[in-house]
Amino acid sequence: MKEVILYPTETIYGLGVNAFDADALSLLAEIKGRPVTQAVSCLVRNTADIEHFAQVSDTARKLMVAFLPGPLTIILPCTDERLQHMSTDGTVSFRVSPDPVAQQAIKAFMDQCDAPMTCTSANHHGDTPVDTPAAILEQLGEQAMHVTQVIDDGARSGVPSTVVRCVDDSVEIVRVGAIAADDIYAAVALQTLISVSSNISCASWRKRTSGAGMASQCNHDAVVGR
Repeated sequence: MKEVILYPTETIYGLGVNAFDADALSLLAEIKGRPVTQAVSCLVRNTADIEHFAQVSDTARKLMVAFLPGPLTIILPCTDERLQHMSTDGTVSFRVSPDPVAQQAIKAFMDQCDAPMTCTSANHHGDTPVDTPAAILEQLGEQAMHVTQVIDDGARSGVPSTVVRCVDDSVEIVRVGAIAADDIYAAVALQTLISVSSNISCASWRKRTSGAGMASQCNHDAVVGR
């Protein structure tokens, strides 16, 4: 039986399986009722773990120093072939949670399995995440039988993490969450900020250097499910 852990983070509860195990990821997709090709993040102990599994540019490192541990999901080029099955474009996303219970859970998991644990919201695909393990298991219905361990630390109903893609010198905000877009760009010392209307619920902002000048793009894309 594949180990499936329901655990709290500083934002909402997550579902964890061995990120190196493609069969476990397929089971995770079945539990959530979503396509197996949809991206899933990795929870790790610290930023040193991220450096072990991914290519970290100077720009990405600035974001990691500023916001990790914390509600940042950072998407980076993958350098570990054991995680390649998680990606369709050569990138993998990572989380480092400051929640003490999550920290204990990932330390124990990585000590035992020597692998990252997935960090995807504990909800049925398309449904709003609920805040307690009991409510989560009820929402998952029959699929809840696959959950092998429940770490119950009370309600969690925080704002989801901000998702940022950082490849080479580009910074793309895929989803705005607990960390504001302005704070992301301030952390990497980008001078021109894009103003986004407050009524836009899903937006992607890109900023990158081009030649001697600064070019910027603003794209309103579908939020990646991380």
